[in-house]
Amino acid sequence: MGDQLEPSVPSTQLEPDTTFTPGSVEHLTPDPGVEQRVTSAPGSGVTPVTPADLSRLYPPLPRGEFSPSVLPPSSGQSHRDEFFALRPGALQAAISETERTLGEEDGKVQGAWLLTEVDHWNRESERLVLLTPRVLLVSHYDFVGLSCHLLVRIPLHYIDSITVGPFHFPTTSLSRRCGLGLRLGWDKLHESSFRSRWNPWARDLPTIILTEHPGVESGHLSPLGSLGAFRTELTQGVGTAHREQPLAGRANGPLILEKPIQMETVLGLVSALSNWAQLGYAKPRRLLGF
Repeated sequence: MGDQLEPSVPSTQLEPDTTFTPGSVEHLTPDPGVEQRVTSAPGSGVTPVTPADLSRLYPPLPRGEFSPSVLPPSSGQSHRDEFFALRPGALQAAISETERTLGEEDGKVQGAWLLTEVDHWNRESERLVLLTPRVLLVSHYDFVGLSCHLLVRIPLHYIDSITVGPFHFPTTSLSRRCGLGLRLGWDKLHESSFRSRWNPWARDLPTIILTEHPGVESGHLSPLGSLGAFRTELTQGVGTAHREQPLAGRANGPLILEKPIQMETVLGLVSALSNWAQLGYAKPRRLLGF
């Protein structure tokens, strides 16, 4: 064969690596406009960073004296914000749920009220009251959990006394109240035992005392919070029930009295604290919870 191909020679040849020594950086002049922030070993020719430079670069309080501002609550708070029962739709939902517990023999609901029950220890509790032609329902409805905790069912023809008047307390009592109350009883011949009167959780007393809800002052409960309207409807309903379902050995019709309601709270320290904090009502407790 004639010509032989010669090995190709690369167009560029790699130069050997250059080794730098620490003394080789001495000829580099740092830019006077750039601050030297990197520390170096002794003899390297680079100016080390001093503590004064670090304190300037990383101040101890970068945000100064900043603290989040605390805004006070608005002063225009209404009773709708104080009681969960007064919020839109809450009372109507409670009435509908309690109404489902009625039987056909009880009849339809003729009236509903949001009142306050006063127990024999003068403690207040929020109550939803429903009236039908046959029975009176007193419901302890939880407006926070939206459920009924306790339901008292009283046949109207069992009610034999209705007393309306102001509250009267012993002179030693620390827990007092103003306004009118309504006490209804269904066994005036039965006297409560000493044990029941001194038991704050007793439920076997043959009486119940109701008064107006504090939310009446806002005007949002009218007429559902009127004690006068409840008295009128209850008196008429009890009279009709006695005529239609008379009890043997009982006088015709209930006994209607207008006199002070006697309370047996001798000291009343527990009820005074409970009523002052309104623990018997479903309402926001701010930092304390419900």
